[in-house]
Amino acid sequence: MPGEFRQTSIGLRADRERGIRHFAALLAAGVLLLLTGIWSATARVPLYAVSEQARLQARAGVHPVDTLVSGRVLTVNLAVGRSVRRGDVLLTLDATDVRLRLEEVRVAERGLRGQIQALEAEIAAREEALAGAQSLGRAILSEAHAARRETKAEADLASREHERAHVMRQFGVVAEVEAERAKAAMVQANALVHARGHRLSALGSESRRDLADRRAHSQSLRRSLAGLVAQQGGAAVQLARLEVENERHAVRAPIDGLLGQVRPPRLGAAVAAGQTVAVVTPGAEFELVADFAPAEAIGRVRPGQRARMRVSGFPWTQYGMLEAVVAAVSSEAADGRIRVVLEVDDDTARGIPRRHGLVGDVEIELDEVSPAGLIARAAGRLFEQSEPR
Repeated sequence: MPGEFRQTSIGLRADRERGIRHFAALLAAGVLLLLTGIWSATARVPLYAVSEQARLQARAGVHPVDTLVSGRVLTVNLAVGRSVRRGDVLLTLDATDVRLRLEEVRVAERGLRGQIQALEAEIAAREEALAGAQSLGRAILSEAHAARRETKAEADLASREHERAHVMRQFGVVAEVEAERAKAAMVQANALVHARGHRLSALGSESRRDLADRRAHSQSLRRSLAGLVAQQGGAAVQLARLEVENERHAVRAPIDGLLGQVRPPRLGAAVAAGQTVAVVTPGAEFELVADFAPAEAIGRVRPGQRARMRVSGFPWTQYGMLEAVVAAVSSEAADGRIRVVLEVDDDTARGIPRRHGLVGDVEIELDEVSPAGLIARAAGRLFEQSEPR
């Protein structure tokens, strides 16, 4: 009997311990369910929109470096990552033919310039001679006019003397010889007046003809000068065109920045016009551009929302993530995507270099919801998908 009672006591004690353990397990499960319910109702879980693709790019945009003319390569100054200033020569092409034509036009232009200077000097000298001839002609004509006036005065005096002698001859005061002598003096004086008048007319005609010839020759020289000036202008235009063409054989950096996507040709190789040999990336401000599916972004992504970027090639567990803020959202889809522009916080993830072309994916924090609400949304989407169309 004592043995059977001991076995019964042991069994009862084991049952009681199992009951306690079961109760403790149920109590723990209940507490866990209660805590889970409280957490699912009160906790806040961030809801993110994830981009299909994202890229860090220079705000000012990149500038391709293209050859403007075809030719053979003489020098190459292209190296990936090299810092360049606007106007730096990156590539030169052979421009021997252009330089020879340029020198030929320069020599012709210098020759024209010398001819123009000589012709201008000749025209100036002829203008001065013309002014002198005009002054001399006026002086000669003035002297001839004075001589004619003097002769005319003498002829008038001779006419009066003849009239007086004729009257006195009629009254017998003077002899006929004296009257004839007075008449002869009058005729001679009038003849001299006519001679001086003809001489004056001849001098005027000669002076006008000389001045006309001089003016005609000066006008001819001016026409020649105008032709030379026109030729010089054409040479100057051709010179400027050849200088531009010669300059186009030097490929220069369009902006300040860093060289990227360099494709340098070999020395002596022939390149075609429009061939891209490098890309210059501005080393200034950067912006983050991300493309989202319309369902992810429309009505959900707004300026001011926080975001972060995981950069490909830089594990976020080691380098961290780039923090950003939404700056602008496109109003329409392009190529089936909504473009979002974000401003990057430069104080985050300093181990990641800011370089144009970094790619990765962007997460934009849309809202904070409770786990229960998140489960309800997921269940609602599953229910909508399961409904027959």
